[in-house]
Amino acid sequence: MGEERRKSVRIKKFITVRYNYGADTGEKKWDMTVVRDISETGMSIATNHKFSPNDIVDFLIKIPSRPLDWIELTGRVVASKELKSVYTAAVTAAHTTRVEFTNLKEDKKELIRQYVTWFLSKEGGGQK
Repeated sequence: MGEERRKSVRIKKFITVRYNYGADTGEKKWDMTVVRDISETGMSIATNHKFSPNDIVDFLIKIPSRPLDWIELTGRVVASKELKSVYTAAVTAAHTTRVEFTNLKEDKKELIRQYVTWFLSKEGGGQK
């Protein structure tokens, strides 16, 4: 197994997220998907769009502890790779996109941290 490079604890929990894939051009082109894993410093999501490293993406995320609120976040793409099946055939243009949160205000960081901590204490982890 490779060495863990992440700076904070992450959980594997599906959470609804909207992402603007036109942010770099100033356009509002929103799509909806789910978070694959999340930490206070970033997340991995499944996207229908391939992003380039360093692309800036706007997000609206539903944290289960605040189900009525869309939390606004911004992230910088670390990597975006096409998902493949076990037979190396492409899976309907889906990608795994990893992002690092940027300009994350302390209140939003704390909200994510509290959710991660709560999930780990109640669910026993889901951490990888």
